[in-house]
Amino acid sequence: MTRADVHYALAIDTEIWEASRVDPSLLDPVVRIDSVPGTSHPFVVVRDYQGPQGTYLEYFTISDATGRELHRSAERKVELRGEQFEDRVITRLPRLVMDRGDEHELTFVVDGDEVGTVPMFLEVGEGGDPAVMAEETLSKALGKGSIMWIVTPNPEKPDGRKWLRRRSRGLVYEDHQQPAWYVLDGGTIYVFSGPTEQQIEGLTATTPEVQIVARSKDHRSAVVRTAADVEVVPTDDPRWEKIATAGIGKRLNLPDGEGAVDRWRENCTLFALTPRFAGSTATAAPTAGQAAAGDAPAEEQKAEVEKRPEDDIHVEAQIDQEVFDKLVAEGKSERVARAKAKAAYVRAEKKRILAERGGE
Repeated sequence: MTRADVHYALAIDTEIWEASRVDPSLLDPVVRIDSVPGTSHPFVVVRDYQGPQGTYLEYFTISDATGRELHRSAERKVELRGEQFEDRVITRLPRLVMDRGDEHELTFVVDGDEVGTVPMFLEVGEGGDPAVMAEETLSKALGKGSIMWIVTPNPEKPDGRKWLRRRSRGLVYEDHQQPAWYVLDGGTIYVFSGPTEQQIEGLTATTPEVQIVARSKDHRSAVVRTAADVEVVPTDDPRWEKIATAGIGKRLNLPDGEGAVDRWRENCTLFALTPRFAGSTATAAPTAGQAAAGDAPAEEQKAEVEKRPEDDIHVEAQIDQEVFDKLVAEGKSERVARAKAKAAYVRAEKKRILAERGGE
């Protein structure tokens, strides 16, 4: 069976990629993200294939360190010119929800065969602990809001199918998602569930964990999704009275005022949900394929552009100081500002040289 192999592949921030095409020394295969949880900056997936001449069907996946698939590209036709050539394919992704700050994986599939896997590196903000950033984001979101979403496992989901995966064929099991009011105390989220209050389907004394989704009060979009351990708080626990008292002020449109405390004690269960941030398992929003997700990242796929007249002109890359200062003032990191300032200098010089040649 003939097959194509991937000889070179990387994921790289779009701005860095474009700058590196002007000055190869700027090539730094990282995907930038301001914080975790968060959404990536635009980036490109570049790969070079080599194989017998013909048409192949190709796609790639992006997975995190746990093996969870975050993105699967659309299947596309790739025309290879023959084994003596390497044919480049580039896919541009304008954004991708990233749920961890550690190393990810790119896996390439051609005609149904996995032909290669390479690491995908993230550069988070200006450094720092992704888990701390995730915790701060959740705390801010819950501190401003009054409603969050609780995601509980679908009871029909087969054992071991912890994460929802996008499949072109076969069954896809979706978890149950439900809004709930809550009381936030010391980093722990408390919710009452029962027949006379919000009945949270799938949340029971035997539920080991749930996913919680917080939304931005300002933008009304999901900003954090993270796993949380579940604990039942007994009515004789000192926390129960404290949370019930606080709940009177948090519960909107309470029909029985302070009498709700007795109703909760008789008919409801108080659950303590403790978010887990070790290793940064929080995500800025549900990933593609989940019910609460936004639009899946659109992608623009295209092959390398044709050779341009300016490609034959060599210019020693220097920093355009005016461009550099402007970008830094706009909040760009010095590394990105330096790369773009070099690219701007080279483009301007090539344009000037082409104009002179045209005049000649």
